[in-house]
Amino acid sequence: MALKWIDRPRPILDKFRTVGGAVAFLGTLVSAGATYGVLDAAEASATNAVLVAIPGAVTLVTSLLAAFGVVKTSEPLVTPVSSPQDNFGAPLTPAGS
Repeated sequence: MALKWIDRPRPILDKFRTVGGAVAFLGTLVSAGATYGVLDAAEASATNAVLVAIPGAVTLVTSLLAAFGVVKTSEPLVTPVSSPQDNFGAPLTPAGS
């Protein structure tokens, strides 16, 4: 049975999509530059190596920030305390509360 996801804020996924899209765009620019002779093979290779390192660096920084408590600021956005609901929109509080 597939889960029906309701429209809820997903700030962590949005950040991953932003970073991934930016890295893909920059990689495309480097490839285009190498194809059209703007960059030589060594420059393109070095630039691509830096671009490949970006997701690892983002993971490292994200892990460090989470360890120091940044998760506390994003958690209310992921699981709303004002109206807790399951994936089907049913309230997670007891009836009559």
